[in-house]
Amino acid sequence: MNYACNDGASIAFLVVFKRIMTIIQLAAPILLLISVTFLFIKMMRNPDDKKGLKRIQNAFIAFIIVFMIPTLAKFVFNITSAESKIGNCLEEEELSSLEENIFQGSSYIEIDDNKNMQPINPDPNGYEDSAPKQSGGSDIVTAPSTGNAVYFLNVGASSDAILVQDEGKFGLIDTGIWGKASYVVKQLKILGVSELDFVLITHAHGDHTGGYNKVMDNFRVKQFFTKTDGANHNGTYRSMIRKAQSKGTYVCDVANPQCQSFNLGNIHFNLYNTQFLTMGGLSSANHTRFENANSICAVATYNGRRVYFSGDIGNYFGQKRESITDRQVGDIDVYKVAHHGYVSFNNNQDAVNYLKADYAVITNTRKPSNVALSRIRRGAGKTVPAYYTAEGTVVMTIDTNGTINFTR
Repeated sequence: MNYACNDGASIAFLVVFKRIMTIIQLAAPILLLISVTFLFIKMMRNPDDKKGLKRIQNAFIAFIIVFMIPTLAKFVFNITSAESKIGNCLEEEELSSLEENIFQGSSYIEIDDNKNMQPINPDPNGYEDSAPKQSGGSDIVTAPSTGNAVYFLNVGASSDAILVQDEGKFGLIDTGIWGKASYVVKQLKILGVSELDFVLITHAHGDHTGGYNKVMDNFRVKQFFTKTDGANHNGTYRSMIRKAQSKGTYVCDVANPQCQSFNLGNIHFNLYNTQFLTMGGLSSANHTRFENANSICAVATYNGRRVYFSGDIGNYFGQKRESITDRQVGDIDVYKVAHHGYVSFNNNQDAVNYLKADYAVITNTRKPSNVALSRIRRGAGKTVPAYYTAEGTVVMTIDTNGTINFTR
């Protein structure tokens, strides 16, 4: 595979395979208990049966075999995925829902800072379904080809694909999840995109890089912003850089100060968390999750307002990247909430206290729990309206007076 994260069928197969193995592991003890209970009752009714103990022994042997097969299969799966480019597409949160069980099936679970949970009614519109659901019941958002706008696209999954526009110039922050690349391309064309001044991939996870290849194949891209040092550690970075070079796109290494500040029309961008981080001594699953800490964060300034695109930045395994970055960013007006509103390693209270945001945008298939929002509001000391891509693509504009407007 040239770019593993685009292979949605392979990813889906691997995720389903791992879940089936987990179900077998959970079912095996239950079946053992039922079998042993049945055999024990049978022995009590017929004490002369000499084969009773042998049957119970065989039941335990069968349990060990049935339990060990998926255990070994998952072990091999973890090694294989960690050593391949596919491993970069699989996040523990995406495979098992959120670590803190904020989501459960098709319903929501609300969890507060004290880990108390309560069920919330499932969304009747089925935001987790594969077909993207857009504002006004339409599949596609349209807008004038001039003026400024930020489109937080609903790509039918908890992922980021954010188009920034000013006076006919366009830039794209992340490219959505695998399986939705064609939709992203279609949406960009309808919005009037013929070329992109830049593509910025915040980090090498499949819910941010999934549409990268098709975007590069369908649009002329002038600049690709990335952490080139990532290519020394991660196959996804290498693949993206090779793709950009093959298209004649200039690869701008954000570790270079000259690539940390640029303009799109009248919108000025500053980049943060620009050094590539490595972390030794972690398991393969934790290494994959730690890639979130490499999120390139961007602040767009326009008409005196500051919009913060935070990727999936978080405080991971002793590296306080979210707290450090949010302190550097400081007061903002609009916060693209980190990691789709998750709170396991992200949206830490000490971090969001620095932001004091006036608005929040959460890119998620479902409306997540209100923990992240409550922390944002606590840090701002006021009510902070939230907009969710679960309700359709969120469109934001800023007029010449600095007034921020949102439409869905």
